[in-house]
Amino acid sequence: MANQIGTFDTPGDTPARPPRPPRPPRSPRPAPLPAVLGFTCLNSLGTGAVQMGIFFLLRSAYGFGRRENYLFGLVLYGVYVIGALAAGPMMNRLRAVGLSTRIVLAAVLVAQAAASFIPGGVARLGGTQIPPQWTVWLAAIGYGVFTGIMWPIVESYLSGGRSGKALNAATGRFNVLWSGAVLASFWLMAPLVEQRPIDVITALGVVQIASAGLLVKFGPNPAKHLPHQHEPHPESWKNLLSAFRVLLPLAYIVAGTLSPLLPTTLDQIGIREAWAPPVASAWLTSRVVVFFIFERWPGWHGRRWVPVLAGGLLLFGFAGTVIAPRLGPAALPVLIGTLTLFGAGHAMIYLGALYYALEVGRAEVNAGGVHEALIGLGYALGPAIGLVLILLGTSGPNFDSWLILVVSVVSVLAGLRTLRILHGRRNVHTNFLE
Repeated sequence: MANQIGTFDTPGDTPARPPRPPRPPRSPRPAPLPAVLGFTCLNSLGTGAVQMGIFFLLRSAYGFGRRENYLFGLVLYGVYVIGALAAGPMMNRLRAVGLSTRIVLAAVLVAQAAASFIPGGVARLGGTQIPPQWTVWLAAIGYGVFTGIMWPIVESYLSGGRSGKALNAATGRFNVLWSGAVLASFWLMAPLVEQRPIDVITALGVVQIASAGLLVKFGPNPAKHLPHQHEPHPESWKNLLSAFRVLLPLAYIVAGTLSPLLPTTLDQIGIREAWAPPVASAWLTSRVVVFFIFERWPGWHGRRWVPVLAGGLLLFGFAGTVIAPRLGPAALPVLIGTLTLFGAGHAMIYLGALYYALEVGRAEVNAGGVHEALIGLGYALGPAIGLVLILLGTSGPNFDSWLILVVSVVSVLAGLRTLRILHGRRNVHTNFLE
């Protein structure tokens, strides 16, 4: 007879096997990676053309200068932030009434396409090649807010049901593909910038509709992360996560300040409108290269020199790009070189913030939301800085000096905060440059 604790009290009996521990719940099947990456690639063409390349199109179509481009960037990035922050609460409410994430994502694509068709549609109805300015403002608001909603959903399909090496590999490929597609968008739009800039915006809607075909491979809802999937990490990585969370909004503040300025900067150097996007893509090229290298080289994990180097490259690259028009014959090579450094620093910061958010912050409910919110903060503040400087009357010959000064002050404050964090706890690495 077995007693109540599972042993046997009869001499001839053998001890009972201890009960097996309960198995962790089976993970839902993640979305097929090729489908997610294909969807990402197509939609990143639109992201690149609108969020970064739109300023070249506006300068060609309407003659936008610094003031107009900074104001447009503030609106575009501002509504993007609104969309990104609304994505989570909106999905919770829609799922509560029975709508799947996939259906919502399909509706978002339709809304983006409709926004893209507004300028071209109005131009055709009016029999003109260039539509009224209000059409591109309306298109930017619609496209921007729904882009902010779209990417958190896509990222949830990417990460859902994946952990450890599988998650890192998927994230690495995701970063290389979206950044490569943004780079491609700059080259693809180049032949149309001078003569048919509005057609570029219209083409985005076609891409959105085409990408909807890949949604049949997605599940109705993303797979969930489960507690048993979390893996141990060095305690010192919490410091690195905090450091990169300081640098992440800085990287997007600088990018948001630089992107609306580049069309004017390249015009001052004498670059034709058709060649402006390819030249400006120097920083996008170096970003893709860094993404590719860091995906395959794990040696940067846990190293405190990475955020320090990244911050230095970011600031030096920005300053060199802004002052390049003053350098005469050396302006173009200096601009390309400093844009390349800027892109490398930007990529290192983005990867560091994302990697440690996944590795350290996965146990936090809002880890992904914090990452997106910090990007959105930088996106909104970047053009705001440039616009405020112009409104204060610094838009003359010394505008670049004022811009570098303000961004440098912000960067120094962020850098001091980063160094303080990195010199805090030293649980694993004893050498700062280890």
